[in-house]
Amino acid sequence: MKRTLLLTLLLLAALVLAACPAAPPAAAPAQEAAPAAEATKAPEAEPTKAPEAEPTKAPEPEPTAAPAEEPAAMAEEECANTFEGETITLYQQAGLTGPLATILGSGFIGSTKDAVAAINAAGGVCGVMLDIRLEDTQYNPEQEVAVYETYRAEEPKPLMVFTYGSGATIALKDRVVEDKIVNFAAGLNADAFYNPANGWTVGIAPIYSDQFAGFLQFVHDNWADIKPEGAGDDIVVGVLGWANAYGAGATTPEALAYAESLGITVLPLEQQPIDPATDVTGQLQNLLVSGANVIYLQSLSFGPVQAIATLRGLGMWDSVVVGTNNWGMNTDVLNILGANAALADGLYGVMPYRWWNDTDVPGVQQAAAAFEAGGYPASDKAVSYLTSYGAVYAVASIIRHALNTTGDFAALDGQAFYDAMLDMGTIDALGIFALDVRDGNRAPQVSQIRQAQAQADGTVDFVVVQDFTELPDTRPSAQ
Repeated sequence: MKRTLLLTLLLLAALVLAACPAAPPAAAPAQEAAPAAEATKAPEAEPTKAPEAEPTKAPEPEPTAAPAEEPAAMAEEECANTFEGETITLYQQAGLTGPLATILGSGFIGSTKDAVAAINAAGGVCGVMLDIRLEDTQYNPEQEVAVYETYRAEEPKPLMVFTYGSGATIALKDRVVEDKIVNFAAGLNADAFYNPANGWTVGIAPIYSDQFAGFLQFVHDNWADIKPEGAGDDIVVGVLGWANAYGAGATTPEALAYAESLGITVLPLEQQPIDPATDVTGQLQNLLVSGANVIYLQSLSFGPVQAIATLRGLGMWDSVVVGTNNWGMNTDVLNILGANAALADGLYGVMPYRWWNDTDVPGVQQAAAAFEAGGYPASDKAVSYLTSYGAVYAVASIIRHALNTTGDFAALDGQAFYDAMLDMGTIDALGIFALDVRDGNRAPQVSQIRQAQAQADGTVDFVVVQDFTELPDTRPSAQ
């Protein structure tokens, strides 16, 4: 076993080094990003063969949670007036340089440009053309604030800004309320969304605590079908998360209380440094020795890869149920594993939006056509391109409704944009996902559960094992 673990960890180091070159800066995607960390070179390893994983499909459980309304494209609102000659800028801030800029790809940049180009080519939003402004923050909270302050000082002031990490979500949550600028955030921190209540931070996916609670509900309802061989009736969950706000985002007091209501034990959080060279053997062994039969990964990119490879090397992959949040179930994990992508076979993930294999969804078809036309590398066919493409159309819908409500382009400010968003309630993103600001919501509350399953052709696909259901509500009480 020790030799197998060593080989697996050596492979992991080689894979991460190959996937994270210190190359030209690339942009981060429309998804959670870690704050900047000191770059650490992983030890060089001789090429080794990883233990081969037999593709194992878990039995598909019967859905027991209440079904929820799935994302569906809505009819486009007609324009009451047109405003040719006007322009609205979409503001984005993300890590374009720094030690973590290359790990997640540049999909959101291309998709935003492609969606804006398509909207403008079709006449814009009631004649208004869209423009894009993107600045680098290196995912450093101080730089997030500095870039935001540059944006807010512009004339006219932004209607909205797109941010991509929990550091930005937390640092800007009070500022955007004061400045009346909506922050469409991929850093899904519960407290930042709901304190203060009725805030100006809106999530493109459910808050992490809702996702964790929803995964626990799935495990609880389907334990008889999915539990590892030899496991008893008691469910014990170990959470391995990055050592930052994102990594601690799942295990909030509200989520832990929900776990207790299900009779599920959640062990103390084990943290992993945000470093491609990190060895997580100790953390996982702590959880396993403490009785964990479920492992939940609150990380992304190389984070889940480290856990997958280590559990395989320990010979424990088939002894636990392994799940992750929406950013952890993404193409980049498979890209890093490369030819060994089948090692991820069996991984469960919360997926609150459509995926590339939902080819019957018109919005996915449109995004796929734009992706192909753009000639992007296959590695960019990930969550960042798909959700960002839909998000631009969602914002265009809000702008259209605001223009129809005000009837005057000069009256279109942050407050008018916010009011239009609240009036719409559910905002369609081409049927890929939907924003939800009804009844004080600031993040969607529905999701599928998918599983990474090895296919006959050697690829790995994310397959639905539970369709869209409403997630438990773990939002914190307003302070």
